[in-house]
Amino acid sequence: MMERREFLRTSAVLTTSSIGLQAGAFAQAAPGGNDPQRLTTISYNVLACRGYPETDENRDRLARAREHMTTRFALELGLYGPDIVTFQESPSEEVVASIAQQLGMNYAYFPGGWPGNADWPGGFPGTIMSRFPIVEKENCPLREGTRPEDLFTRHWCRAVLKTGTGRLSIYSAHLHPSDAAVREREVTEILKVLAPELESGAPLLFQGDLNHMPDGPEYARWTGAGLVDTFASKGTGIDVSIPSTEPRERIDYIWAYGPVAGQLVEARILFEGQFRTSPADTKSFALSDHVPALARFTVS
Repeated sequence: MMERREFLRTSAVLTTSSIGLQAGAFAQAAPGGNDPQRLTTISYNVLACRGYPETDENRDRLARAREHMTTRFALELGLYGPDIVTFQESPSEEVVASIAQQLGMNYAYFPGGWPGNADWPGGFPGTIMSRFPIVEKENCPLREGTRPEDLFTRHWCRAVLKTGTGRLSIYSAHLHPSDAAVREREVTEILKVLAPELESGAPLLFQGDLNHMPDGPEYARWTGAGLVDTFASKGTGIDVSIPSTEPRERIDYIWAYGPVAGQLVEARILFEGQFRTSPADTKSFALSDHVPALARFTVS
């Protein structure tokens, strides 16, 4: 974890454009941004900030846009005044640091369990960003032992934020996309880790790309543990989050527990702006193949 002031002192190698500086300022003023009575969180599988889709028609435009992806992500996320943002399939830590700076946020970066290959260098890292201080962080938290080779090959991480009303635990995960048996074991390990906090009743957020639908057995295990699906509780609009060209599946979630769950006021899938493609423009692209999930809470 790098505190924002420390990052600003040491990040001379990163160039921040005037647009990027505006993104940081805009994030402060946007709805929910730095409002002590609101807490806004966003979960987003960002496809390493590559943009999506890449087609013969949009390839040149997308290649040019990739030179400015940090600013594009910061500006688009900043429209929602987030207090917390989690990334799945994060880009490099350098790119994450630039986005966090432009949003005026601290960040913690978590290497994934798979090291990657030539087509996908860096594997599938996770990121937790927040305007609140990050006072604790842990990559792949387990109740016992170390990460099994076949579990959490994407990412599973935890951070504790110091908010204006106390401490808030935030968990982010990206579960296995294709092996249901592996995913079930990942759910088992996650619930073991969450159990002490669930028993204590402390405020908790758990979000990410869980790679299962609401009618799958994994969903029933989350609700059975007492977690509140923010979209099922207060959601409006479409509930599906992938692909960003024409969403058909709901696999991205924000779960809440404890006092914060009772303060939920809004949940949405952000199928809008640069998070989606334009049907009228064959050269258009979205920032990722997923669409972000958002939840807002009152804070007392």
